[in-house]
Amino acid sequence: MIDSRHLKRLLLGAALLLLVSAGAATALGAPLSFAGGLALGFLLVATPFASWTWVLSSAMGTKRGRVLGVLLLIVKLAFYSGALYVCVTRNRVNPVGVLVGMTGVAFIVIAGSLWGATPSAKEAS
Repeated sequence: MIDSRHLKRLLLGAALLLLVSAGAATALGAPLSFAGGLALGFLLVATPFASWTWVLSSAMGTKRGRVLGVLLLIVKLAFYSGALYVCVTRNRVNPVGVLVGMTGVAFIVIAGSLWGATPSAKEAS
């Protein structure tokens, strides 16, 4: 399980990297819709990572917590579908930018969690 503080640092690092990437792409002549796609991709991937720590740590202990976790899942799915419909199908953001943003954040979080993971007692011996 990834530490919540470590996850926040990874998401902040991913946000800074995508912000710099969006600025560089815009400075090099890419349309603003590409930068918007990077931001939407970050938001779509960072939301589950940020909410999983809360769901796993507190919500799954009781029956009420499980219901709350399912409701959170439904709200997140509605948010994802609404954001993709409004932004991508209405040509407000570039779909390639969304893909690059999603892939970049997922790579940073997964690589950072594997690289910063401490070995378990079984692996250390």
